[in-house]
Amino acid sequence: MKNFFSRINMASYNFDFKDTICLYILVFLAGSLAGFIYEEMFTLLFDHVLIKRGFLYGPYLPVYGFGSVLLVFALKRFKKNPLVVFFLAMLVTGVLEYFTGYFLWEIYHKNWWDYSGLFLNINGYVCLRSVLTFGIGGLLLIYIVEPLISLFISKISKYKIYILSYCVCVIFMFDLILTLLFKNKI
Repeated sequence: MKNFFSRINMASYNFDFKDTICLYILVFLAGSLAGFIYEEMFTLLFDHVLIKRGFLYGPYLPVYGFGSVLLVFALKRFKKNPLVVFFLAMLVTGVLEYFTGYFLWEIYHKNWWDYSGLFLNINGYVCLRSVLTFGIGGLLLIYIVEPLISLFISKISKYKIYILSYCVCVIFMFDLILTLLFKNKI
């Protein structure tokens, strides 16, 4: 198993522009789904309740997807130094989480999360626990998830990857439109 991950982390793929866009779309999907699962598990373990979290209808949290894309885009070049990846992942995701929480409050006057009682929180939008968790998530993303998605893209026909990526985009856009029309009106 260790050799497999070493091999895929050393692999270099010559993706064209379309393949790179597909990579980011699939990273967005993986991050959004992983974020939803993480939030649901966390709430179940610590609050002993299962609550559908998030802004959209579907079982995904786009803030995690955007964070994942941002991390892959910004941190892949630091792959040879896990400590740098960890701390930069904490910084990038902390800033993203803060501004996402702030803008959601400004638009909807609703908090989707509140870290007010937690250690080293900033206005309840971000705290030490969350950025440490995101730092670990950033390591998993850069060293495991993104290389697996890249391997997947390199092994599957371009046509199938383009169709899959297109479908992901259509599903998210449809969900966003329905959400803005019926659930969380602007």
